[in-house]
Amino acid sequence: MARFTTLFAAMFALPLASASELFLFSDPSGLAAEVEFDLLGPTTLEVRAGNTSTGVPGSFDSADQILTGISWDFGLVGINGSDPAIASGSVEIGPSSMSIDFDAGAFGPGADVSGEYGYGNMDGSGALPNFFSGNTAGATPFGGPNLDGPDSIDGPQGGMVANPVLVPLGGLGAIQDEVIATLTIDQALSDLDFLSENGVRIEFGSDAAFFTIPEPANFCLLFGCMLIAGSRRVG
Repeated sequence: MARFTTLFAAMFALPLASASELFLFSDPSGLAAEVEFDLLGPTTLEVRAGNTSTGVPGSFDSADQILTGISWDFGLVGINGSDPAIASGSVEIGPSSMSIDFDAGAFGPGADVSGEYGYGNMDGSGALPNFFSGNTAGATPFGGPNLDGPDSIDGPQGGMVANPVLVPLGGLGAIQDEVIATLTIDQALSDLDFLSENGVRIEFGSDAAFFTIPEPANFCLLFGCMLIAGSRRVG
């Protein structure tokens, strides 16, 4: 599988204004994504993720264009036994989004697609320790109805494609273009500072591309970083 592993961008830091934070990812190839975190309660984290790509690298195939995973680190960098962890959750199709080529039919906004996703609290497969993903590596299934066979997590199927689809899917099932994950955390969170401190990483395909915000400083010194966007909303 083609690999496109350029890391890019940095997020500007502002004092915490609310329990909501937005990350915009963009790359010259056209790959792009939008991820928003909302702390709905001390142990309830909502993550909205959408594929906003306008193009893909020339080597990408149908599976590589699919946004499959979002990851972050709740605590000190790496795995630490005392850090907060995802305990359970669910995933639904976002507003104005819909399924494409799911085996069980067509599904629109609010449909439960938890059966296509899992969560994890471990290092590995290029993701940061805490994540939800349509890929199997290190993931515990959320459970829920299976809408696109086989009866298991089968990433990159079930992940997110852009609108319009950039590369023919060739029969793969996907969601165009947004999902919302509602996650139960095993410890109370007071803020979202860990996101700007430890970064947020997205994955396309099954390790076809990983992008991280904020960008590690040493990588910026070697290759340069493009400031794209990061903001906190007041509300």
